[in-house]
Amino acid sequence: MNRNSAIWENIFVSNEWGKYPPISLIKFVARNFYKTSDRNLVKILEIGSGPGANLWFMAREGFTVYGIDFSKTACEKANQRLASENLSNRVGGGGIRVGDYAEKLLEFDDNYFDAIVDVESLYCNSFENSRKILEICFDKLKPGGLMFSQTFSDKTWGLDGEAVGYHAVLPVDGPMAHKGYTRFTTKEDIEKLYKLEDNQIKNVELQELHLNNGKSISEWIIEVEKN
Repeated sequence: MNRNSAIWENIFVSNEWGKYPPISLIKFVARNFYKTSDRNLVKILEIGSGPGANLWFMAREGFTVYGIDFSKTACEKANQRLASENLSNRVGGGGIRVGDYAEKLLEFDDNYFDAIVDVESLYCNSFENSRKILEICFDKLKPGGLMFSQTFSDKTWGLDGEAVGYHAVLPVDGPMAHKGYTRFTTKEDIEKLYKLEDNQIKNVELQELHLNNGKSISEWIIEVEKN
């Protein structure tokens, strides 16, 4: 279960949050799926889809998109945005689903998705729960399907708060200050977390944003393929 559901529901109710996708996701989608002859046949699920910036981008590019988020408000905002730009027809069956994605994932058939996307959402779950979620994700991916995960590294500013679990803190400073349970990923964690019997880690990159205050936001970009 996402430990921060109430916190994020309040954020989505009271703030405008994330209208455009990160460049890393755009590159991933373009590199792997832009050459597809019929993009409508490509099914992409985002876990932790929030107010729909990434769904909007992928739908706008012609792909069939699916989303799961614990926040009812975030899902409503995502649906409203897609509808306002005449993209509702790009949303796959069942629409954007509200709930715990560890549970909602089970509603889909195995070997169903071409790609599953996580942009700073999986980190809200403990290491153990994240591993279980990833196991379900790879059940739902087609053979050859891809998982994209963008997640905080241990070099990110503010991730030295009160420890609440394995590589998990309650930040009081930095980009995740007062946003609840935050799990960071070390380089050694990547293999332990993402490598399963039925997949291979294709690419790992580290991107950093160095701020004027001397601090930095550091994120792993991880791409994994199902065998």
